Amino acid sequence: MSSERKSYHHGNLREALLETAFSLVDAEGAEGLSMRALARETGVSSAAPFRHFADKQRLLQAVAEKASEDLQQKLDEATRDRDDALTQFRAMTVAYVRFAAEHPNLFRLVQSIPSVSGAFLGEFNDERRLKLIALIYEGQNAGLIPDADPELIALSSEALTHGLARMIVDRHPRVRDLSSEDARKLALAATQLLQSGIGLS
Repeated sequence: MSSERKSYHHGNLREALLETAFSLVDAEGAEGLSMRALARETGVSSAAPFRHFADKQRLLQAVAEKASEDLQQKLDEATRDRDDALTQFRAMTVAYVRFAAEHPNLFRLVQSIPSVSGAFLGEFNDERRLKLIALIYEGQNAGLIPDADPELIALSSEALTHGLARMIVDRHPRVRDLSSEDARKLALAATQLLQSGIGLS
């Protein structure tokens, strides 16, 4: 039995194709992905990808959905086992900016697919905003954050986070070619400045 048929039998080929496409976009960008290259890298016939993805656009949408899910997972992981609300607050920003620095092609793809971008900036953004606001309330109750409008604080944080990420991905001259560690330091410094503006002395 061929490896292609074996994959179909076990129902793994679509996932294998998606994983390969994900890696190709991560390394080379959406422009470097083709159905032929995907088939070659996955080790299947040139027709196999079309049985799971109607065309390149559908494939890119699936890759973007996976990338947005990965980013959301990293944001969730960033706040686990953190001591206090402000530490979690900073960790979310750092995780978002680091993802953009480490995976600019995937981040760019998420932003370029309207349906995925809309979901990420809509559903996922709502989830992030609610989490941020919950952390702000927690910090206020603990006396770490003054009694300012939580919505405004959350909006300021999101503007800072997404702005830094976009500048990195768009290769802004001030932040061009940052390493992951440099991006982490930049995000941490920026959020500490934001914190100093909202933290109690």
